[in-house]
Amino acid sequence: MRSNILLTSAVVTWVLTMPSAGFGQGLIFHLPEDFTGVEYKGEVEYVAVRDDLEDGKEIIRKERELTIKSVGREDAEFEGTIQPCRWIEIKIVTGDEGAAGIDPGPVGSRIYKVLVPESKVIAEPADSTEVPNIMLPIVKGYRRSGEAEVRQITGNAMGIYPTICQLMNYPDPEVIAEAETPQTRATNLSFSARHLRGQMTMERPESQTISDAHYWVSREVPFGLARWEVTVVRKKKESAAPRDSFTEVSTTKSTMSVSRVIPNAESELVTAQ
Repeated sequence: MRSNILLTSAVVTWVLTMPSAGFGQGLIFHLPEDFTGVEYKGEVEYVAVRDDLEDGKEIIRKERELTIKSVGREDAEFEGTIQPCRWIEIKIVTGDEGAAGIDPGPVGSRIYKVLVPESKVIAEPADSTEVPNIMLPIVKGYRRSGEAEVRQITGNAMGIYPTICQLMNYPDPEVIAEAETPQTRATNLSFSARHLRGQMTMERPESQTISDAHYWVSREVPFGLARWEVTVVRKKKESAAPRDSFTEVSTTKSTMSVSRVIPNAESELVTAQ
């Protein structure tokens, strides 16, 4: 339980210290047929630099499962017009692997259900008006953490990084290969995907976050991603200190891939819509 709490605390710290604009929407590239979903499995490793430990660092490794589902359509008002929207449900479970699957403990499970304008789900780093694709616009939404009660999301957009996924929106990704077949956890399934590498540095006077990601995008996978490998390094310094004074605070590595495609997806989060 202690390591789950530590990992959650680390995520909360990132949320509080990341730049206000964020660079979060790197998870959803297109919309599949309604009532279709995809499940990913993988692992996350968090390494914290700690002077009070003999080897100078603490390492936490956890299994992770992430599920994205399309669970209904609804026409709703967005930016002054009524337009088609989609209910998207995202669930993240992080914990130790057990006989019955991942044990998330009291804090290692989160689920979100949001109504997203279909026109705002794009694969590009920015839309046609050059607005960066860094948040997922929503009409309304709900969330639940662990076994707590369902709460309404009050904002008009949802950030993906870092609470849902370590991927960011990389404005100018490098194309490693136009067509590859990435290794996944899906049995008897393979996907042709575009292999991209994205790099992003976010910086404040007192903090720096560096993201380096390889990710495989495919039209054959619901919502677009077949696999991703991300390393995020956080550094800090005194705000008035020179830029070369940044020292590493933590490194998080995340590797996720498709484990199965869900053909008859149903909503898990019961809400009063």
